[in-house]
Amino acid sequence: MQRNYLTIKQFLESEFPELRGNIDGGNPPPPEYVQYLQQILSVLHLGAVAMIFMGDSVWSMIPMMSGPPKWYQTCKQYPLQTFMGLFFVLPTLIQSQVTTGAFEIALDGDVLFSKIAVGRFPTGPELVHLFQKALEK
Repeated sequence: MQRNYLTIKQFLESEFPELRGNIDGGNPPPPEYVQYLQQILSVLHLGAVAMIFMGDSVWSMIPMMSGPPKWYQTCKQYPLQTFMGLFFVLPTLIQSQVTTGAFEIALDGDVLFSKIAVGRFPTGPELVHLFQKALEK
């Protein structure tokens, strides 16, 4: 995505020199629920590392726990699957929610082109036409 942004920025600055230095871009923030999922995943990773180093003794440190819960025993029975799910599959699923592919071009707060609305990237002539029309106003 960064490469697409830089290509469009260079193209617009060459076509419209008055825009040079005034074009900015970035990724939209991920949805709030994804940010929470990322935080929860970080806690799960820390907990997993603690379990690796401390083993079953970690459960004796938690009040009102007489022993390890059943899900923990299941995770111990399938360590490879647990590791793969926790450190590869879950992060990949959450990261796929972060990457939206959103791409918008705006001038003075007015959106001239939105990849989300149209479903594709703009062409060069299309950009020139959009900016000429917007600058005439």
